[in-house]
Amino acid sequence: MRELCSADQNPLGLHVVEEGETLVSLCEKYCVSEHEVIRLNGLHAFPPPGTVLLLPPPAGKVYVVQPGETLSSVCKKFDMSEEEFAARNGDTFLYPMRRVLVKE
Repeated sequence: MRELCSADQNPLGLHVVEEGETLVSLCEKYCVSEHEVIRLNGLHAFPPPGTVLLLPPPAGKVYVVQPGETLSSVCKKFDMSEEEFAARNGDTFLYPMRRVLVKE
């Protein structure tokens, strides 16, 4: 799996949900944070096919948290404060394979 991906996959910032799609697959496709998609669209459950979703604008890179990484190590790796990390991601909770927004 890629650790970094470009956040410029969808310049229009819109996506129509397709049959069989999941939040994870959508976020992987466009390299966006799951938290941001949920926040932008007020989601409580993944919507049905045909629903138009807003996608976050490019705001850095999406990074996939690796096993053993901590908030401190991720922030140091990308020269970010914990406050900046929280502002980009909505919280500071990390777990392996979580996709988070970091500086480019």
